[in-house]
Parts: sequence; C-alpha cells; structure tokens
Amino acid sequence: MAKQTVSIVGAGLSGLSLGRCLQRRGIKATLYDRNPSSPPNSYGISLYHEAYRHVLGALDVSESAFKSRVAVDAAIGGTGKVNNAAVNYMNDKLGNICFRANRGKLEDWLREGLEIKWEHELKDVVCSSSGKHSLIFANGQTVQSDIVIGADGPHSSLRKSLLPDSKLEVHPMVVYNGKRRISRLDYETKILPNMQDSTIINHEVDTPSIKAWLYFSLNEYKGDQVSVSWTYSRAAKGNEDVLYKSERALSGAADIPPELFHELQTLHQSGLPQPFADIFEPSLVKSDRILHWLMRSVDVHQEQHLAISKQGIIAIGDAAHAEPIVGGYGANLAIEDAAGIAMLIASGDNPDLSTWIEYRHQSSKSAHPNKLALTRATLTYPDLKTTTKSENL
Repeated sequence: MAKQTVSIVGAGLSGLSLGRCLQRRGIKATLYDRNPSSPPNSYGISLYHEAYRHVLGALDVSESAFKSRVAVDAAIGGTGKVNNAAVNYMNDKLGNICFRANRGKLEDWLREGLEIKWEHELKDVVCSSSGKHSLIFANGQTVQSDIVIGADGPHSSLRKSLLPDSKLEVHPMVVYNGKRRISRLDYETKILPNMQDSTIINHEVDTPSIKAWLYFSLNEYKGDQVSVSWTYSRAAKGNEDVLYKSERALSGAADIPPELFHELQTLHQSGLPQPFADIFEPSLVKSDRILHWLMRSVDVHQEQHLAISKQGIIAIGDAAHAEPIVGGYGANLAIEDAAGIAMLIASGDNPDLSTWIEYRHQSSKSAHPNKLALTRATLTYPDLKTTTKSENL
C-alpha cells in the first residue's frame, strides 16, 4: 500500500472522485479548495457508463442504487433517461449508454468521509526532486506532500504555476445558459409530454436569419418545484459580435447584453416546437438566471506534463484537458482520470504517474487522430453536428 502523503488541489468532481477512489483502497488524501464551502452545482450532467462504473466501485453501490440517488429525476423514481443516447465520441463504442445526473447530489455523496480544507487557494508549488513538494496557499499556510494532484479545473492554479505555457483556447461560439424554477404541475402538464421520454433534448434552428442550437434539460425535482436549464448556442459572427465576449473577465459571466434578449425574441417569433416555444418565451427568459459561457479548451503539453509527473505531480480532469461545456466529455474524463491515478498511487511506493499521461495521450489520439480539428469545426459550424434536427442528445 502506498505510504506517501497525497494532496489533491481542488474539491470538484475530479478531486472528489480521486479522494473516494483512494479511500476505497485505504489511502488517505487531503483535499484543498479555494471556495469557502462546497458550491451547490445543482445542474444536470451526462455520465457515460465507462466513466461512472468507477464511481460505483468507489462508493460500493449498485447501478440502480446509484441512479436512485443522483439521477436528475430520482425524486420521482426516474433514472435520468437520455433517449437515443449519442455514441461516445471519445472511443466510438456503441452501447456506452449515458444518463443525466445532478452534479450537486453526486458531489455531496462523494464528499462524505473525505478530509477537505476550504479557503485554501493555491498560489504556488515548489517542486523537489528528492523530497516533499511544497504547496503555498494564499492564506499563508504551506503544506508538504509527496504526491500532488491538480484537480482544480480549467483555470487551474497548479497548471499555471508549473505548466505556464499551457493556455486556455476560447472557441468562436456564442453560448448562453439560463436556469429557471417552474411549478411541478406546469412541468408535468406542459413540458414533460414534449420531452420524448428523455431528461434532455435539443433542437436545431436553421432559418435565413438564425442558425443555432437550443438545449433544454431537467436539473432536479424539489418539492412542488422543478429546476430546469436551457442553452442557446450559435457560431460567433466575428469579433464585432456583441454576444461573443471572448476577452471577458471571469466575473463578467453574469453581465448579459440586451442584444441577447432581442435575438431570442426574434428566435421565438420564427416559430419553435414545444417545449422550446414555452421555454424561450421572451417574458420568462428575462427573469431567468442567465450566464454567458465561454467555450474553452486546453491541452497540456505532453512533454512538460511528463516531466513533473515523474516527480509525483500531475494535473487531471479539466486542469489537464478542459473541453467546451457544450458537447464536451469533461465530467467523464475527470472520473476516468481519478480512477486511473488512484490505481497508480495504490500500486506501491513512488508510483510513476507519467504512465497515465502517456495512456491518456495515446487513447485520445487513437480515438480520433484529428479530434481537436473536429471539435473546432463542430463548434464553428453547428450544422456539422452528428445529431439531426429535434433529435435527442
């Protein structure tokens, strides 16, 4: 059994999954997170079986028990069904079914029994080739650790400190996401009959004036209320596009330009099928909690990542290979990374973490030799998506 001290920077999905996978193997890890407490993250994510099977093992539960607690419609006995689930583009295997899970409920479960130190924002990492590495936090504390895993998301402080040449790329897409609470009665009478036996659906808009994609999904049932989300996405129209704010600050996500409402009103007037006609009703949209999403990706330089991993430091999940929120596989890659790294750490003293980087790099290349180019094309030209009009995700 590994005896080294293990520190995980970030208590999001990848960090929590790693913590539980290690705990299952009898290995203690300490998680450090910049937030003052756990964020609610009460929204739906698509989990594929090849990824969430690792969580089943870490939690020691059956698939049915797992879904009964974390599925977006678990409160009414649902299983987060996704009708006509898309083929897993990462490995192109049929049958890798997915379901919709409430991320907040999943993270709450994973968090149980883990040691998490909140209000620990990483400022710097000092590597040591012969001893413990030093984690320096903004609150003045310094922690020594043999193994350090950066699981702190796309804006990873660990990556910025040790892999400064890795930059986030912003793709030319306009994406806005809205969140709304509606009465359970309205949801079940007006929306549910149009959901095509699924918890998430999409619709392609292709008119002379607008070419866009609409997404609608269930987040959770909460008493007599239902939380739902919608997403509006289209290709950016160049730097002059007022809805494409590629240089905005992180704090500017909630600054919504009035032009969005004008555009959505035009969209609504063009004629939409249900439930999109009700969801994008202009008077309702203005009251939603809306965020501007930047479609970012990052791919850490392999040789640089290999160099620090041989010293017991590695980035995983979005910290290592962030993908765009729309159409991405990020949550699943985060879980797979966590399971793989836990296995290596449990293998014995001085685990060679570089083997996971080599595996991840090779599996990505073999899955699709020109994946990045395809991703860019899909984001830039929504009509290249493999889903057809009104087909479920």
